Amino acid sequence: MYLKNNLTEQNICNGTVGVVIDIDLENLEVRVAFSVVGGIIDIGIKKETIIFLVDGKPSSRCQFLLQNAFALTVHKTQGLTLPEVSLSLDNQMFAAGQAYVVISQCSEWSKVHIASLHPSAFIINKSMIEEYERLEQIAAKPLLL
Repeated sequence: MYLKNNLTEQNICNGTVGVVIDIDLENLEVRVAFSVVGGIIDIGIKKETIIFLVDGKPSSRCQFLLQNAFALTVHKTQGLTLPEVSLSLDNQMFAAGQAYVVISQCSEWSKVHIASLHPSAFIINKSMIEEYERLEQIAAKPLLL
């Protein structure tokens, strides 16, 4: 998974998933084939060095802006449409709406596979229920013109 938004002209952004097709140790480059709208983009990803201060002292971090994506978190899938998903809806869910978000990422219900399911995965925000009930009451009142 790519971790930056600097390749948007090629339809590659933070969260775009690809397949590593080559690792060039001599040039410190990883070739990745990304599946994007309209086809496959084969691109070389070079190591990036970021310099910053820690307690006023210069520090740096070198990395390829890639992350293994054998499994994705609900957060990382937000905004994506996935062709097929296998979900663990268990007590690891910690915020209202997470189960809904992850289920809704798949375009076909038949491609949603639930590997584990626990009722605690469905966390409900009580203020949303109160708001829904308030709107229902408003909608039930006749309009006076």
